[in-house]
Amino acid sequence: MFKKSLFITLLFGLILSMGVSANQNFLPLPLIKRDDKLLKITNANFQIMNSVPGLSSTFVGEMKWERTKQNLLLPFLKIRLKTSNNQKSHLHYRYKGVTYLPHISDLEEFTDLDFSVFDPEKVEVFHEGSKVGEVGVHGLTKERINNTVLIDYSCSGYNLRVFGLDEGFLSVGCEIIRENIKGDVVPTLNVNWISSEYKTLDLHHGPYVISFSRGREARVVVKNDQGGKKEIQFKVDFPNRLHRLKLAGGIGPYMYENSKDEMSEGPQVLPSFMVYSSYYLNNIHSLKFFEALVIKESIFNHAGLYVGSDLGKFYDDRLVLSSLIGFQALTYQFDNTDNPFTQIIFPQGLELTMHHPLGMENYKFTMGGFLSPQPSVTYQNFWARFGSKVFLEFNYINWQYSSRAASMYGLSVGFPLAQGF
Repeated sequence: MFKKSLFITLLFGLILSMGVSANQNFLPLPLIKRDDKLLKITNANFQIMNSVPGLSSTFVGEMKWERTKQNLLLPFLKIRLKTSNNQKSHLHYRYKGVTYLPHISDLEEFTDLDFSVFDPEKVEVFHEGSKVGEVGVHGLTKERINNTVLIDYSCSGYNLRVFGLDEGFLSVGCEIIRENIKGDVVPTLNVNWISSEYKTLDLHHGPYVISFSRGREARVVVKNDQGGKKEIQFKVDFPNRLHRLKLAGGIGPYMYENSKDEMSEGPQVLPSFMVYSSYYLNNIHSLKFFEALVIKESIFNHAGLYVGSDLGKFYDDRLVLSSLIGFQALTYQFDNTDNPFTQIIFPQGLELTMHHPLGMENYKFTMGGFLSPQPSVTYQNFWARFGSKVFLEFNYINWQYSSRAASMYGLSVGFPLAQGF
């Protein structure tokens, strides 16, 4: 009863998630704490520029980081704007298309708003319908630090380098686009970036996009509000073509036990052999195949073919939830005197992948499981996997049908075998 309830719960969650695009954040979780990657900047690195007489402007609270649709991590400062009743009161503030209205506390009027350090747009201040000034933020040159470029985790694996920025702050995020061109999967790398002080020569402020397809280097001339010019250079590395098919193998010791009718064997340690393959279909879907085998006098082999679909990304875009919809062919033989028994089963699964766990770039930690909706078949398969090209995997598999039963669990090492197409 517990297993059936658990499967129904997982299936219900899968159905709810199907309506969510794989490019959306659908859980209200904060950014993963990543002090090792964020710029070492605080309120002390910035100064408020206020042209409105009688208007008090101060920083309150701590700097916070938010991710934009362009996959950029940007810092925001909370600014408190305050007037008293014997000064200009009932000021209105216009910022990013929103009008902020003050609230009254004692004899003062307050307005708090989050200001983007990387956006040159200023807060416009109005009194009785007329603009009376602006409020903005300026970086302090004397407070510069060496770490001025924030390269997001989304750029790991592309060896992104930025040269030429020795003042101001730069935030960079990446997005790989895979296109089917004449049967080949051709990648385009979009490098999104924005500067706290520099704009392109057309004076349009960022974010900007450099779309790398054939080239691997870009040079951009920018200038600041004082007219100072400089050249920023971007370099990346990524393949000209991506392979649709990837094949990996695995081997390791597994604890195995099995039974048929009144006979049973184990538990005993046997070698296990694994095969994994993935065939790219599009940016969300892939065709996945796997096989797990233990063999001695007894044989326990199951091979699965599944469509894997990314249901959603959340927690700073580093957790990916995927569904696994398909079937398996299972073969079991108790010993050398037994006839092999083969059946088709239909366990369905979910998989959760965390990219760059604990700040380890280009590594992945994955956990997932299959449960069977067939009342006549008991089947559980749970796994946890960690690594990069070479990975460790813990796997537990339990199967029972009629008088036959087998289970295995253990640790294996996986490694790439081939790629093509």
